[in-house]
Amino acid sequence: MTDMRTQDQSVSNYGPTRTGVNTTTETVADPATGTSMRRSSTSVWSGRSPGIEFVWLIAGIVVAFLALDFIFHAAGANDVGFAAFVFSVGKALASPFAGIFKTATAARGNLIVWADVLAMVIYVLAAAVIVKVVTLISARSATTAN
Repeated sequence: MTDMRTQDQSVSNYGPTRTGVNTTTETVADPATGTSMRRSSTSVWSGRSPGIEFVWLIAGIVVAFLALDFIFHAAGANDVGFAAFVFSVGKALASPFAGIFKTATAARGNLIVWADVLAMVIYVLAAAVIVKVVTLISARSATTAN
């Protein structure tokens, strides 16, 4: 009996993101006993760059802090514990946009900090531009390498 190995690969290309599935099946025969053993393995992969994933992770963390800062101010949270930490981080992240819009006062003296909303929009747009530039550069380098 002889050893036999087959490998199948399925690749999908949706724009800049390539994903695929590799399936390998191997049949090995033992010459002494005549029995055969079959092993199969499947791996799934994504062609998305880890740098792009990192940019979206950082953007998500920044937006989460700004959203919590906005919600805590609007709900009238006290400046203690975790809320104090969120207020300090949110203030630092929104400081480039402070003063563009007036901070409004809602019911019962709670604050609506519009700088937080503007900062969320700007940071998400900046992340999208960075991801697009990285994608274009990596696509160009991939086509010139082939």
